[in-house]
Amino acid sequence: MTRTVCIHQPDFAPHLGFFQRLEDSNVYIVLDDVQFIRRGWQHRDKIKTPRGAAWLTLSVRKTDFEAPISEVRLVDEDGGDWRRGNLNLIRENYRKAPFFDRIFPEFEALYGRGLVRMVDHNMAVLEWMRGLLDVTAETLFASDLAQPGAKSEKLARLTEAAGGDHYLTGSGSADYLDPAPFAARGIWPEIRPYEHPVYAQRHGDFVPYLSALDALMNMGPAARDLIRRRRETA
Repeated sequence: MTRTVCIHQPDFAPHLGFFQRLEDSNVYIVLDDVQFIRRGWQHRDKIKTPRGAAWLTLSVRKTDFEAPISEVRLVDEDGGDWRRGNLNLIRENYRKAPFFDRIFPEFEALYGRGLVRMVDHNMAVLEWMRGLLDVTAETLFASDLAQPGAKSEKLARLTEAAGGDHYLTGSGSADYLDPAPFAARGIWPEIRPYEHPVYAQRHGDFVPYLSALDALMNMGPAARDLIRRRRETA
């Protein structure tokens, strides 16, 4: 039986395409031992407003900009009230969404935990979203697997360490993925494009690739059907 592995940084509240890859995988390896990317997706994603898409951003310590993801820390309340700002932005733009009263208190509670490491906060959000979307892939951490190498070599080693024979990734990997390290280990690397499904949103025309928080606010747990439907028609 094929054992499919997805490897990805612990991004903050990612779009549905990320959860689709997890749905199609047996194992999710959290790539937490690579360098944090400033202005990347590890500390921000987009939500929808009447003016279009807007960033929802976590504040991280500037001293950690060059650190591995596993060591990046969030700014505490003495350094800026970003948590309240995030929650106010969501409340302002989703308070009339059909599932706001169900989803927002749960999301707010995650912020109330006051987690210091960015990876801990992001994983708390990811696990909550996965629960609502019923995505059950096993989770491993790259920092625990401790595989050397860079880029495709590292990804192939991680896949092998997790017992995988199929590496699943998105179209963003097409420019750098080298199949040779995978082939040397008998692993099939697959780049699978993702076409975002359309659902009813507030605030005008549909905007794809927003945080999955948008789908949850508008559809509630029924947002899982967006993933199941794609799996069944693939």
